Amino acid sequence: MIDYVGYFLTCFTTFFVIIDPPGNLPIFIALTEKFSDDVRERISKRATLIAASILILTMVTGGKILDYFGVSINSLRVAGGILLFIASVDILLGGTRKEAYRRRAEESIDVDSIAVFPLALPLYTGPGAITAGIVVYSQATDLFMKAIAIVSAVVVYTIVRVSHIYSAPIIRLLGRSGADIIARILAVFLAAIAIEFVFDGFYGWLSETRLI
Repeated sequence: MIDYVGYFLTCFTTFFVIIDPPGNLPIFIALTEKFSDDVRERISKRATLIAASILILTMVTGGKILDYFGVSINSLRVAGGILLFIASVDILLGGTRKEAYRRRAEESIDVDSIAVFPLALPLYTGPGAITAGIVVYSQATDLFMKAIAIVSAVVVYTIVRVSHIYSAPIIRLLGRSGADIIARILAVFLAAIAIEFVFDGFYGWLSETRLI
């Protein structure tokens, strides 16, 4: 039971930091503030559903995709760890990529396109989240652990949806600086998780080649 709890916490923390509900909330508000409440609700539902579907689908099918291209899971762990570490550094430095997403979205007046890009992709389900999803799912040793990985992703996207519903009071409570502080603190944990992915990948490769 302890292993299951620890695995859930690892999955949840990884997804929460990468998807970053508090850090992305100001961007969601900035992109949707010119719309009515009904339209904003539609954008939120569509973006959250698309993002969750993409992540869960890639988690479940990622292993087969890797087999098709002849890529080992240990290679993905190392590559994923490096990507996650870069993402954590980007968050610590102020998330410059998010400003680019905001500028692109502000040029669009298509409600559905905003829900898909940049909210669902790549803000709430970017390369980092997809890579992390495949890696943590591959670490599951039984069906129950695989279910835990999926549930942890659903829980995080539920938090995203709730943050959209209560976006105004949350922003008033945290402020833009508060959301940035939370995101940067959690980025430190993401960096540590990324390093663990790299170490696990190297250890797995050394074990497979019988060097240790």
